[in-house]
Amino acid sequence: MGSSSDTTCTVATAPPSPTPTSPPPQLAATTTTVVLSPCAACKILRRRCVDRCVLAPYFPPTEPHKFTTAHRVFGASNIIKLLQASSYC
Repeated sequence: MGSSSDTTCTVATAPPSPTPTSPPPQLAATTTTVVLSPCAACKILRRRCVDRCVLAPYFPPTEPHKFTTAHRVFGASNIIKLLQASSYC
């Protein structure tokens, strides 16, 4: 009879590393839009500038003097009402 030998081979593998193109799971689940720099109006009024802010297209963060002047003349609530009314036309 022939001799038989049983050999076992163990190979250690490292867990797969995440690819640099895939975002972490906790970031992929969030769907909120973050505004990096609030518009000048929201800065001056000290409020959160949302992605659908009606004042942002007219008062960019680099020109706060424009909102300050308009705010003195018309008031913030009147400016917002005026811009919302003009967006429906």
